[in-house]
Amino acid sequence: WTLGFFCLLVFAFSGKKGLKSLVGLAFSIVILLKFMVPQILMGASPFLITFFGALLVMLVSMYLAHGFHPRTTVALASTLITILLALVLSVFFTAFVKVFGTGSQDAYSLQFLNDGTMLNLKGLFLGGIIVGTLGILDDITVSQASIVDELKKANAKLTVKQLYAHAISVGREHIASLVNTLVLAYAGSSLPIFIMFTINKQQVTALINSEFIAEEIVRTLIGSSALILAVPITTYIAAVYFNS
Repeated sequence: WTLGFFCLLVFAFSGKKGLKSLVGLAFSIVILLKFMVPQILMGASPFLITFFGALLVMLVSMYLAHGFHPRTTVALASTLITILLALVLSVFFTAFVKVFGTGSQDAYSLQFLNDGTMLNLKGLFLGGIIVGTLGILDDITVSQASIVDELKKANAKLTVKQLYAHAISVGREHIASLVNTLVLAYAGSSLPIFIMFTINKQQVTALINSEFIAEEIVRTLIGSSALILAVPITTYIAAVYFNS
């Protein structure tokens, strides 16, 4: 019933575009369950599998939701570049902070599956960062590309520099709201853990250096960093493309 209510709202306020988005969502879930998870269980690198799965999701879901439009192509290219940067940041900062993906009991238990397969939990953690960031990146890149496109249509005389300056001012507002959204979403999913630590009166230093909390902090900050980078990247690519 909850799913039906959600789909009804999407259709009521978005029409055919909303239905296409739902098809894209279903495709994303199929990729996750039929490609990513089986490949990881067979011993493939979770990091690489997640990256290629993200590429498939981007190609299909973005064109389904937004159509075969220059805006979508610009947004897709910008999302790909941002994802690559997020991969680099993920690898660097997980090594720097020394988190290994074993922060939760569920993740730790995955090391010892019934068939004896041992998973690369650090790779799984890195892949999770990419999947978590991808959905919001779609929103940012498409929005920024659309803003630049509309500005150019409104005033064809605008140069690349002027297009960038006008669009980035809107992008800054986007960053402020979406970073807040991402941080609060992660904090909300971990709220019981925060309550547990508060009840036990853990020191702040002990709290943030525990494996579970450290992982959540790294996940949130890398995801937020990717969102910030996506705005100037998309704005610049769109300004150059729509001015050519």
